Amino acid sequence: MRGNISLLKNLSKGKFRNFWLTQVFVLIAIQFYFISLSWMTLDLTGSTVLLGTLLTITAVPRLIIMPIGGALADIISPSKLLMINILLLFFSSLFFTFTMYFGYLEIWMLVVFSIIFGISTALFLPTSFSIIPKLVNESRLQSANSLAQLGLQLSTSIGPALAGVIISLFGLPSIYLTITIFFIISLLFSLAIGHIETDNQDRNNLSFKGVFVDIVDGIKIVRGIPLLIALIFISALLNISVIGPQQIGLPYIAQTSLEGGAHNLGFIMSALGAGTLVGALLIGLLNNIKSPIIIAFSVAVVLGGIWSLVGVYQNKLAVISTILFFSGVCIGVLNVLILTLIQRKTPKNAIGRVMSLQLLGSTGIQPVSFLIVGWLLDIISVTTLFILSGLIISITSLVSLISKNIRQPDINAKSRAL
Repeated sequence: MRGNISLLKNLSKGKFRNFWLTQVFVLIAIQFYFISLSWMTLDLTGSTVLLGTLLTITAVPRLIIMPIGGALADIISPSKLLMINILLLFFSSLFFTFTMYFGYLEIWMLVVFSIIFGISTALFLPTSFSIIPKLVNESRLQSANSLAQLGLQLSTSIGPALAGVIISLFGLPSIYLTITIFFIISLLFSLAIGHIETDNQDRNNLSFKGVFVDIVDGIKIVRGIPLLIALIFISALLNISVIGPQQIGLPYIAQTSLEGGAHNLGFIMSALGAGTLVGALLIGLLNNIKSPIIIAFSVAVVLGGIWSLVGVYQNKLAVISTILFFSGVCIGVLNVLILTLIQRKTPKNAIGRVMSLQLLGSTGIQPVSFLIVGWLLDIISVTTLFILSGLIISITSLVSLISKNIRQPDINAKSRAL
């Protein structure tokens, strides 16, 4: 009951509620973009090479821009930076909407829009996650992150299906009009957040050298706190060991081991998504849990064990769906706990930079995960792939769990990092 009250209290706070709605509408618009880009590119050109190129162009800026976005979030008012990002997305989608309706669309426009979209989202993500500790008290930080993760999972669950319906009923131009409208709504909610001061009041000017120095300082801060290193490393490890097998291994299983093909792929992916939603909600209801560090790494150990079973039971739909559901629960819990621990252990004036490093590890290196998994499936079985992925997660998490520096982090490390 207490956790439920904490969730409701966060949503009752005007600033956080407006931020949460801002984030949800932007995230749904992002899902609309990826679905429409795939459909439009294949519809206009039939080229999977071009589609892969455009998706890579969108993803690559995360590797370069995310650290810059984190540094800017520590210098500029995060609410102002949020509005700038949304304005950039709005104007680019508005231009694209006009070109679609009037038939002026050319391939180079797809490339330019992919670049702009990649840069904007790379700036948006670290800003949005670093703003949360500035909007709620630390006692309600875990439930606030739970709500943020719920918004993220809802966007990935609702967004693609809704985009498909809009394209089917009204055509491709309508989806970009809808994206533009969503950015207008998110901009209005972001304006309602109001001004949020940065914790670096002494920084009055911006320069390339200054931003670069800030990024380097952020890396030094992480290196000075073993727990932060472990958490960011686990985020990267989860990305490589879960996202790649999920996006490549599960379709392979659906195609080769399960009858029903695409239908069963949707079913097992939904089971994983439903579990992630449940896990994010569950940990939000259990606000202010004791020993979150031990629980986080223990859940990661369990996740590795469950994930290893996916390949073993690949030809049993009910069993693999159950395994994926509980894997999703673990992932949802971990997402919230890792974000909350990083935010709590990071100096306030460095939260943007540290969050950008975490996001770089959890989302920025996805192409690396896809490349590794695609290569591995040519030389090993899908069963071995999931067992190997699960073992990597469990062993690394267990080593972290038994490390005294991580289980009982030096309480002075944070102050020394300052």
